[in-house]
Amino acid sequence: GPVVNLASRLESMTKQLRVPILLDEATTTILKERMSAEEGRLRRLARVQPYGLESAVEVSELVPPLAAFPELTDTHITDYERGVEHFIAGRWDEAYRCLHGMPANDRAQDFLLQHLVAGGRTAPPKWDGVIRLPSK
Repeated sequence: GPVVNLASRLESMTKQLRVPILLDEATTTILKERMSAEEGRLRRLARVQPYGLESAVEVSELVPPLAAFPELTDTHITDYERGVEHFIAGRWDEAYRCLHGMPANDRAQDFLLQHLVAGGRTAPPKWDGVIRLPSK
């Protein structure tokens, strides 16, 4: 059914978004309520329309706690999410500035930066904030 399809798409999107664990909006909401910062952190990554699905999904990454991954600070996560907001709103130059400050070993930034650079840091006409994935 739809839940299994979404789970399958999330699993395949980990390669495209270059993160180990992707979550949908519902799971992210539950974890925000139940998970402590010592267990892990969450980072909003993008709004995507997975291949073969009709609607867009907001995806987030499950990030290790700060003690386990100190290279990615909470400030980095805040800046990244600010970049995502700018990206979705079509302010691609501002998004680029926010994302460009991520640590070099943080591969999640590559996904959005590729879109920003390919578009000359300018959102396409009639931009709706959703990245449509061309394949599984």
